Formats: sequence, C-alpha cells, structure tokens
Amino acid sequence: MPDVAEVRRRTWVPGRPVDVLATLGPLRRGAHDPTWRVDPDGTLWRGVRTPEGPATLRLSSRPALGEVAASAWGPGATWLLDSLPALLGAGDDVSGFVPRHPRVVAAGRMFSGWRVPRTGLVVEALVPTVLEQKVTGQEAYSAWRRLVRRHGEPAPGAEGRLWVAPAAVTWGRIPSWAWLQAGVDGARSATVVRSVRAAGRLEECVDLDRVSARRRLRAVPGVGVWT
Repeated sequence: MPDVAEVRRRTWVPGRPVDVLATLGPLRRGAHDPTWRVDPDGTLWRGVRTPEGPATLRLSSRPALGEVAASAWGPGATWLLDSLPALLGAGDDVSGFVPRHPRVVAAGRMFSGWRVPRTGLVVEALVPTVLEQKVTGQEAYSAWRRLVRRHGEPAPGAEGRLWVAPAAVTWGRIPSWAWLQAGVDGARSATVVRSVRAAGRLEECVDLDRVSARRRLRAVPGVGVWT
C-alpha cells in the first residue's frame, strides 16, 4: 500500500480547452461539501474513495500551456491519476453536437471547456443523490456534510482540510438514530442501505450499456426514475 504522505503526479495535455471547475462542479454537494475545496487561485481538491482505497486529488488548470496538472495522495492515488482524462470529460464525444440556433452557438463557444465527467464511481454518486430525493437542497447538503464528517475519514495528505466519504460497508452500518440525527428520514436511509449492500453489483454498471445499467440501478427499491 502506498505511503499516504507520498505524492504522485501527472500532467494531462487534452488538446482542447478544459474548464476543471465547470466540468467537475456537478460533483460538489453544496457550498460546504467536506469532500471538496477550491483554493483562491482556482486549484481544486477532492477527497475520493476509489476501488483501491481513499485518496486526495488536486487539480490545477494551466490554459497557457494547454494542460492540467494533477497530484494525488493515498492508496487510491494511482487509480485517480489513471482516471484523469475520463474524469475531465475525455469520453464525452461532442462530434454530434452541431448547433444551429445562434444562442446555442454562442453558449457552445462560451462554455467550450465544459464536458460531462465520468468518475467511474457509482456508489459515490448514488448515495448523495438518494439523500437529495424529496427534500430541499439545503437539507440534503446538510445531511451529507454531517454524515461524511461523522462516518467518513480525513483525506490522505490533506492535513485535515478535506474528507473522504464512508466506504459502502460503513454506510451500511450507520445506525437508524444517526441517520435521523443527520436529518435523513427512514425511507431515504433504507434506500442508501439497500444500495450499498449491492455495491459490488452496482459498481459494475460503469461497464454496462445505458439500458442495462438503468435496469440494474432501479432494481434497488427506492431508486427510481428521478434518482
């Protein structure tokens, strides 16, 4: 297992504009998401639980050089760096995007650095999405923050300034009273628990076609079309 204090680095040259914050912005769960931090210079930090363990990712865009600089710490550092192009939208094929309306053309130019990210982490996306069902964003983000800080762990190499969400097995062991204390009702907490108990099968969705992945996800009671 790599030393959590050891930093690993990678520089990615995408050959196109990359807006790191816009691309990864949908992964942020509120202004005070403990797994997310942005420095004044725009450097982005994320705490991530990878298949190889917890890790910290730091991303810095260098537009003048046409590159993105990445650093990572923790057992999952190599996995994160290997996944960097997909994370920043390398798999988002825009070849079929042929805008005709002037406003769409203008938006395409204005947001040319945006792409749809691919994390390859189903449970990481599914748990907070379930928390966001049938409540306000403020309530969901508050619950996420409380649960991550109480049941997650400090992100490797981040000196206590960043957190990694709980592992699937940990989500499944959170007692009912702790969910309620975080503001999560029984229906949503039960859906999360059922989901993480099937974590292995759900993570396989990244290799399935869209229809099959959707069918497998919705086989979990409580995970529906809005999820």
